This record gives sequence, C-alpha cells and structure tokens, in this order.
Amino acid sequence: MNNRHVSTHRFFRPAIVYPVILIVLIFVDGSLMAAFSGFLSFANWTILPNLTFIGIFYTIHFRSDRHFHFWWWLVLLGLLFDLYYTQSIGSYLTAYLLSAYTVFLLDPHIPYRILSSFWTVATGLLVFYSLIYITGILTGEVNISLVNYLIFTVFPTIFINSLIEMIFYRPVESLTYIINS
Repeated sequence: MNNRHVSTHRFFRPAIVYPVILIVLIFVDGSLMAAFSGFLSFANWTILPNLTFIGIFYTIHFRSDRHFHFWWWLVLLGLLFDLYYTQSIGSYLTAYLLSAYTVFLLDPHIPYRILSSFWTVATGLLVFYSLIYITGILTGEVNISLVNYLIFTVFPTIFINSLIEMIFYRPVESLTYIINS
C-alpha cells in the first residue's frame, strides 16, 4: 500500500511552483535594489540582495532539485538575469551555474542545520561574486580593486544574504515539505 500523499492540485506541483518562484525572485532582487538603493548603497558600501541565489540554495538544500529539471531552469534563469539586467549573455549565467554546482557539491557534506547552512550560502555567494568580478575585469566593466570589492561589496552582501537565508530557513523548509509531498 502506498501511503505517500500526492498533491492533487495541478498548479501546486513542484515542476510548476519552483521555476515560477525562482523567476519571480529575479525580479524581486531588482525591485529591492531599486526601492532600497539609498539604504543598500551608502558611502563606499554596497549590499546586493541576491534572493535568487538564496532560492537556488533552498532548492538544492531541501532536495527539491530532483522534482523538476533544475539545471535547465538554472540556465534559463541565468540567461534571463543576464538579458534583463546586463544586456549581455554569460556572466550571471556562468556565475549561477558554478555557484549552484559548488553548493550542490558542498551541501551533502554539511550538517542539516540552520547555522551550518550559513557557511554553504556564504561559500556559494563568494564563488558567485568572485566570478562576477572576474567577468567584469575581463569585459572592462569593473575598475575597482579586488580588496575594495571584497571588503565593501562582497562581505557585507554575503552577511546580509546569509542572514536572510537563516531567517527564512524554517518557513521555506515547511513550504518545501508541503510542495514536495
């Protein structure tokens, strides 16, 4: 006898819900930066909300990537992010793919706890923003030193995004359980 509960609502299936959430998060990132630019960018400090990456982390961490074609959707997300925000293809596509793959490799070896997930997110974001910096240097769009970039952009961004991840960990875990069952 199969005791597994399957969602009967056809629009609440993981193959539909997860891609929609990830696409919405791309636009929420831009909206947050536009709405709170005075708060997120002050003096030399810049904090970049990256809820899209946090959504990618949750998808991998809660094993939801097995319920839909995650890597193909990730390519589409990277392309969409590149075309919508940078008008060039490649930098965010590569950064999302390689940072997600880093999280995918690290996550099984990290304990399944809130505080431990902080380090997985921090590592993934460090890979992500390092790749963005490298592509910015290669294309000539970045004219800031690596040390300034790390101190005034990457570390505050990692801290705030990891804090957001830790705050929403339990609610997203519960929602993921509902969607996946």
